[in-house]
Amino acid sequence: MSTQHLFTPVTIGSLELPHRGIMPPMVVNLCGLDGSVTDRFIAYHVARARGGVALNITEAAYVHPTGKGFPNQFGIDHDGLLPGLQRLTQAVHDAGGRIAVQLFHGGRQANAAVTGGTVVAPSPIPCPVMRTMPHELTVPEIAELVQAFTNAGVLARRAGFDAIEIHGAHGYLLNQFLSPHTNHRDDEYGRDKAGRARFPLEIVDGLRAALGRDYPLIYRISADEFLPDGLTVADSGELCALLVEHGIDAISVSGSTYETNRVAGGPWDPLGTFVDDAAAIKQAVSAAVPVAVANRIKTPEFADAVIASGKADLVATGRALICDPDFYRKARDGQRDQIRICLTCNHCLSELMDGKPVSCLYNPLTGHELDYDLTQRSGTPKEVVVVGGGLAGMEAACTAAARGNHVRLYEATDELGGNVLPGIRPPFKSELGACLVYEKNMLATTGVDVFVGHPVDAEFLGRCGADRIIVATGSDPVRPAIPGIDSPTVVTAEDVLLDRAHVGNVVAVIGAGSVGVETAELLACRGSQVTVVELTDDMLADLSPTLRAPLEARIRQTATRFEFGRRVLEIRAGEVVTDTGLLGPFDTVVIAVGYQPDTALSEALSAAGIDFTLVGDAMRPRKIRDAVVEGFEAGYAI
Repeated sequence: MSTQHLFTPVTIGSLELPHRGIMPPMVVNLCGLDGSVTDRFIAYHVARARGGVALNITEAAYVHPTGKGFPNQFGIDHDGLLPGLQRLTQAVHDAGGRIAVQLFHGGRQANAAVTGGTVVAPSPIPCPVMRTMPHELTVPEIAELVQAFTNAGVLARRAGFDAIEIHGAHGYLLNQFLSPHTNHRDDEYGRDKAGRARFPLEIVDGLRAALGRDYPLIYRISADEFLPDGLTVADSGELCALLVEHGIDAISVSGSTYETNRVAGGPWDPLGTFVDDAAAIKQAVSAAVPVAVANRIKTPEFADAVIASGKADLVATGRALICDPDFYRKARDGQRDQIRICLTCNHCLSELMDGKPVSCLYNPLTGHELDYDLTQRSGTPKEVVVVGGGLAGMEAACTAAARGNHVRLYEATDELGGNVLPGIRPPFKSELGACLVYEKNMLATTGVDVFVGHPVDAEFLGRCGADRIIVATGSDPVRPAIPGIDSPTVVTAEDVLLDRAHVGNVVAVIGAGSVGVETAELLACRGSQVTVVELTDDMLADLSPTLRAPLEARIRQTATRFEFGRRVLEIRAGEVVTDTGLLGPFDTVVIAVGYQPDTALSEALSAAGIDFTLVGDAMRPRKIRDAVVEGFEAGYAI
């Protein structure tokens, strides 16, 4: 793996960086309710500095109370926060890193629930996502906010930050002033491009006047808003040229707004979603001004290719560093196979939008860096047996082995992976398979003895000599007691996803949860005529709004038919009998009404009086995150 281009130095104004990989600002909700720095927030950043990031850029720090977007967001709006800010910068510097702070105001995308009810914007146009009618800023209020940005910049320098990034992207306040979509003013802060650029340029000028020419300033943009009347890449190129004239030392390129919902790309987007936009911005600014690009830069190889292409000078790997803080250290040290590659599942974004602290679908340490220390051994090595090779079992085995124990893992089938194996088969889900690649690599790295195609029972476990037994036998699809369910034309969604069943051209899917809808999407893409039958009046109730939206939009674009509010009473002769009438006929009926734990082994162990720890779906079917955390904690506790 060559990363010779990625690991070359670069400068941002007076700031020298050892390589081209930076951490972009990502809200992690780890600060106090008053915006104060916490030990958890410091530990999060220190982990990434130790992991080799060239520059940590903190999450968006609100410069004024009206700009706050999240309950536990980072603040930089008054001097009382200075001691915590200094602790943060000192800790990152002690870890060998460099750290910048991003200055932010949410504008109409701020959260009225955490701002005290006040939301402001250039014009009284509500964000369709946040839905609060904003107060139109007066000219004196605009001047107050310019001063707030300047004051925050001065505070940042006093705190020891190495640079400042100004958040002018993603539909937040500065972006709102720039965009004809959100700025309908007819005064000097609107009317035309020059008027709309006035507020952001006054902020840059205020910071430059207060901080001097040598203090590094970065500006983040949404190069394209993806709106008919919004900013285009050409517009952004003109703006960036102006920003550089006013003293900006680097441009960070992203895209979209809350309204267009492409801030964090999904697996349906190409890798390096905004790389070509960054190339266009590079053409518009001085060659001496480096351009960074974010979004869907998942691997060291791809990051290196972006730099080698000359389309960007730095890569801002956000979710990749939420997933693995050691991304750059491992890439540099030739440990590519030990990197947890981001799944682009957007679990982290979903948690954030729900107001929760940051977490990763399959890294249990993210946001919990203070709680665990894997460098410490567990004491006297123990013999550990793990039963089940799904994610919970593999994570338990790897963690127990990393703590110095001898671990054996037994999987009854011929393949590791458990319920992730069918989970990666629907459209746009294949990238989820990276978690299986990582876990298998770590089983080898930590020295776990793996036995596949090796079912075990209570008798075997009673005489296997284990000091600890972890049961992770997973779950099986529910087959409800419906007359006719044993017909050969009735199959489970798992059978369909794993290609274990023949499926006809006209198909009914019973259940409109995520498994049912994803299976319906797969079948629709294959050309089947699909009807989804659901007891409730809604689909995808098991997904958060953030994760639900793209899947619902895609399935609505197919010819899939939905029958809501129907209770299935019987399946007969290819027809589905419901409490409100017959549906069909169908060639195949697919059951997707959930999973139930596989309790056979745990019940047998309990009956035999053999002690064990139960984890993952074997306890109760839930999400990947739950399985990984429980497996990790079981392995760590040994």
